[in-house]
Amino acid sequence: MNFKSYTKHINTVTALAGVFAAVSVQNIAHFFTALHHPTAASWTLGFAIGTALVILAHKLSEVDMRERKAFAGLLSVTLILVCLSGIIQGKAYSAELGSMGYLLSFVLAATGEIVLPLAHAWHGEAQRRQMVNDAGQRVEEIAAETLIATMASVDTAKAQRQAERRIEQLIVAHVDSVVSRLMPTTAPAVTVQDTPADAAKNAEIELVPNDGASLSERGNAAKSNGKAQAIERLIEFYGDNPNASLSEAGAAIDRSKSTVQGYLSELQTAGRVYVNGHVEIVG
Repeated sequence: MNFKSYTKHINTVTALAGVFAAVSVQNIAHFFTALHHPTAASWTLGFAIGTALVILAHKLSEVDMRERKAFAGLLSVTLILVCLSGIIQGKAYSAELGSMGYLLSFVLAATGEIVLPLAHAWHGEAQRRQMVNDAGQRVEEIAAETLIATMASVDTAKAQRQAERRIEQLIVAHVDSVVSRLMPTTAPAVTVQDTPADAAKNAEIELVPNDGASLSERGNAAKSNGKAQAIERLIEFYGDNPNASLSEAGAAIDRSKSTVQGYLSELQTAGRVYVNGHVEIVG
């Protein structure tokens, strides 16, 4: 709701409250006149009470209902004046209607000075909530449209290559873990060489390592193979990302920044890469 429309609604509610207040003014003035109160004073009291009711109705219609304390205070003051107006006007109506006259006077006063402003306030609150909901829904729609547009422009081939490299890293890490677990942590086992029976007394027991050298060689070969695989993954990574930093490359091949720098130095010495602010794969 724009300002012009809001002002129109406020003025309508105030005008309707003024119509009800005009009736109240006449009834209140006649009440005090019947008590032999001076005519001018009677109409002054009538206008005062009627004007107060119109002002309170206007304020009640535009107060923010979320401000509980202010709304409750304003409503309480309005109820006091409505009760006063209802009691005074009930005297005039009860002359013809009896006790129903008081009921009629309270209903008329409450309708014009409380019910209409409250209805307008509830309507305004509902419109505020609707605007908030519409704004939130629009934000969600914009976010969804942006996400769809971003997904449409994603290089799926690059994402697939990165996923494959991640899987390879997991496999290599698992193999390295298995090799490390199988490597011996104690002294190598020994075997006793049998000697002829007739020379058993003078024979010396020979302790022979159980293929200790071959285990060491296998460990070195596994480490060398892991390094070779890491270097190949590094070459592949820089082939797709020539401007990547050492930290990004290290994260991609699961190696430290200094290790990546050492690999690049070896590759540049071997003539496989050219490093000058970025990494260019030579061959």
